[in-house]
Amino acid sequence: MLELKNVNSGYGSHQILYDVSMEMKKEDITVIIGPNGAGKTTLMRTIMGLVNVYSGTIKFNGQNLVNMPTNKIVKMGVSYVPQRGNLFENLTVKENLMLGGYLLSKDDREAHMEEVLSLFPVLARKDYINRKANRLSGGERKMLAIAKGLMKKPKLMLLDEPTEGLMPKLTMEVYDKIREIHEETNVQIVMTEEKATFALELGDYAFLLVSGRVQEYGDARKMLEDPNLREKYFGIL
Repeated sequence: MLELKNVNSGYGSHQILYDVSMEMKKEDITVIIGPNGAGKTTLMRTIMGLVNVYSGTIKFNGQNLVNMPTNKIVKMGVSYVPQRGNLFENLTVKENLMLGGYLLSKDDREAHMEEVLSLFPVLARKDYINRKANRLSGGERKMLAIAKGLMKKPKLMLLDEPTEGLMPKLTMEVYDKIREIHEETNVQIVMTEEKATFALELGDYAFLLVSGRVQEYGDARKMLEDPNLREKYFGIL
């Protein structure tokens, strides 16, 4: 379980998150929705120890992550896939995956890469595995970024807007893959998304973040069907 309690954080003296409390269960795909500038990326970076925490606690499986170095958070089994800068552009698919598993031994990396690629058969093809990341399509790049995150053998994956810039059809393909990963690998998934309707259809539990504050939370489908939320927020997300 990932739990945030009364978290206030930001950059220097510029506060972004205000008194954020969330409980995210391992068995759920948790989606965090909100308009641009709501603080979604800052939330992810706060969990990873990349943003100043002024007060509050962040616990993963009972251990407090506040003031813990990012490399130790990663070693605890937390994998973060940012929305940008998540690939080595001039390296191949295979090289990106091998670097994603840098914490593993070489033999373990090779074996685990086969497991990861079984979830991404397109990337495993001979004409793709040695293709440079900068020659992949938008959807393929998103898949590679997620696959690279899985190379760390995570217990928890934080996905920051994994479908940014993708058309609806490709968005649904990425979402189907996220659901498959959650069900087949038992990895806890927490993801942010600006496309509220799509995200709520994928997720099990959801939080609505607006101006750095949690405005609503609950069962994702119930939130999607709530006419008051749809009228007030989802029309602009």
